[in-house]
Amino acid sequence: MALLALGTFLFLARFALLPVHGSQTFWPLAVPLAVRTPYLNTWMYKTKTSDSLNNQVPSFFNTQHDIGWNCYIRVDGKTYIVFGNNNFPPNYTVTFGSLVQTELTPTRTMQIIEAGPLNITLTFLSPIDPSDLIRQSLPFSYAAVEFASTDGQPHDIQMYCDLTGQWLDGATATDLSQEMSWSPPTKTSSIIYHQLQLVNPVPFQEEIGQALDGAMYFAMGLGQGRNITWQTCEQNACRGGFVDTGRVNPNDNNSTFRDINDDWPVFPISVDLGSVASLDSPVVWTVGYVRDPSISYTLSGNTVSLRPYYTTQYSTTEDALEFFVSDFNDSLTQAKLFDTQVREAASGISADGNLYDMLSLATRQVFSTLEITAPYQSDGTTRIFMKDMGTSQRVTPVEKLYAALPLFLYYNASLVKPLLVPLLEQQNTSLGEYPYASKDLGSLFPAVSGPNLTSTEAIEQSGNMLIITLAHAKYSNDTSLLHGYYSLLKNWAQYLTAHGPFPPQGQLSVDDGSDATNSTNLAVKGIFAIQAMAEISQLVGESNDSQQFSSTASNYMNTWQSLAISSGGASAFVNPTFGSEITGIWSLPYNLYPQILFGFNLLNQTVRMHCADFTTQWLDKLTVMYGQVLLTSTNVDYTAWNAFIAATCTNDTVRGQLLDAVWNYASFNGTSTAFGAVYNVESGAYQDGMARLAVLLCASEPMSDSRDSPALGGLFAPFLRR
Repeated sequence: MALLALGTFLFLARFALLPVHGSQTFWPLAVPLAVRTPYLNTWMYKTKTSDSLNNQVPSFFNTQHDIGWNCYIRVDGKTYIVFGNNNFPPNYTVTFGSLVQTELTPTRTMQIIEAGPLNITLTFLSPIDPSDLIRQSLPFSYAAVEFASTDGQPHDIQMYCDLTGQWLDGATATDLSQEMSWSPPTKTSSIIYHQLQLVNPVPFQEEIGQALDGAMYFAMGLGQGRNITWQTCEQNACRGGFVDTGRVNPNDNNSTFRDINDDWPVFPISVDLGSVASLDSPVVWTVGYVRDPSISYTLSGNTVSLRPYYTTQYSTTEDALEFFVSDFNDSLTQAKLFDTQVREAASGISADGNLYDMLSLATRQVFSTLEITAPYQSDGTTRIFMKDMGTSQRVTPVEKLYAALPLFLYYNASLVKPLLVPLLEQQNTSLGEYPYASKDLGSLFPAVSGPNLTSTEAIEQSGNMLIITLAHAKYSNDTSLLHGYYSLLKNWAQYLTAHGPFPPQGQLSVDDGSDATNSTNLAVKGIFAIQAMAEISQLVGESNDSQQFSSTASNYMNTWQSLAISSGGASAFVNPTFGSEITGIWSLPYNLYPQILFGFNLLNQTVRMHCADFTTQWLDKLTVMYGQVLLTSTNVDYTAWNAFIAATCTNDTVRGQLLDAVWNYASFNGTSTAFGAVYNVESGAYQDGMARLAVLLCASEPMSDSRDSPALGGLFAPFLRR
């Protein structure tokens, strides 16, 4: 009886590890597993079709191709699938564990899984440490397992996880003809690890989003006196051996290099826990994808290869891996503190937990788009590059950096500087060549080829750059970029000033690809950017410039307010173009957000109240479930812009309604991709409209991609209000 009570207590204790709001209501299609870099980006896709669910095979971000990661547990001789596939020969009986619950935090995905008389707590931890670039740049992630028996009795337990070469190539399983090689399993004083890579890697190239120039690592710590075994062998030999004996054979390694799908080499690490009812500490595997060098960087015609930032401290990958494996307990403690802080901040805005749910889904997505690189020059300059995680493959897309800005400002505003440095230094080489700001630093990540100037995005990107640069200076109390690149910034502000308050013909909206001629939304961003330049000038002691830009911004804003706001009194709304007062036609004024971000005095308070009042009426009258459209002529919505509007609104109820609508989309798992930035407000499905519009406009490449990760950082906008 005492043992039963103990087992019940342990079972409940494991459930207490999950920060539940009650029964699970948040059901995103894809949940993050190992999500650390653009190329260590592994997810699990799961459509909720019933209350009884099984884990599926992990997939690379947004491809839903099996990534080759499997985990099994053997309980009293019976084998259960924790996650992965069931590709066993027919003479083996293997059962799926039943997924009871999934909970997300910004750093972790936690699942409760029933496997016979065990309740398993499975934790995927991708640490986030915005204040420590060495730790943040380590390309590794944890998978940890704890369990407790439901009957209070000890059981004979063994666990097994393996990787395949599918991590090395983005092709589908039938096309994985790349030859791979591997090192014999390596044992150090503290860890055991596998290493595998392509025989013919292709530097700085991808296959369907996955890199072709990295090495995969799979490791476990050797502490706690556990009976650990490891092997390299054909999949049926390793997995079948585990089902039969509860272990693998470290003395029977296969060293015949071959194609990834040729007799499927697998790389398992297994542990025999003996007869136990629970664990004092979890079983932890470490998975990693290492690329060194990580970025090809061209500046002023010279191309250099940049190394990952962690190499400034760790001279070898093995050193870095040993540290990461040993750091699990500290990483978990820090992750819990980190998650608690975000939860408390989010609950002050969204007490129902919906905002926290979305931030938990988005945070790892945004941070995993970054490659943090070590300085290569004597000035010690650190550079961070952002990948547009989708099909566009763009390098540091400026409009996505602008959308993600609230996340970086909230977590650590100092991160914005190394993101801006490549953009600024690339465009500072010749001011005459860059009258307006570039839209990105190349179209084929991880090769940074240089600035891409697009005249039709001149106002959009120049405005974005000025606002981002001022935000970094104000929120980090660091004006070094303002002093170092003042002439370049002033050049962009003068371009905006010269083009007045009305966007000229040919300017495009990067959000929906439409002609932004006379667009009120684009115009107000340009006006705020001119005011940003006024404050930049003030911060560097250029008072004459400051007065001139401030006066221009004030005059332009007066014009904007007189022509952009309809004459509907309390029902006034923002016209999509100046003077176009057509009933039922309006624009979502998300570009009013800088007023709140900086505490500007440009915009009349009455205008903000009108926007809130009109939004209230819109929400009351329409039955669109998933948010507010960008323009009434479309069904397209943008996650970040709804959050920007929620932050701008003076009405708490409206703010909550807007965020709840986006939560409905984030929790909708009837679509086919992970949480994306652009979606259909009526169906809740992701919207791949950017690529389609680019084709219609005869563009040479997609303007954007609705599946991008960076822009989801805009969900932090309600945290930043001055």
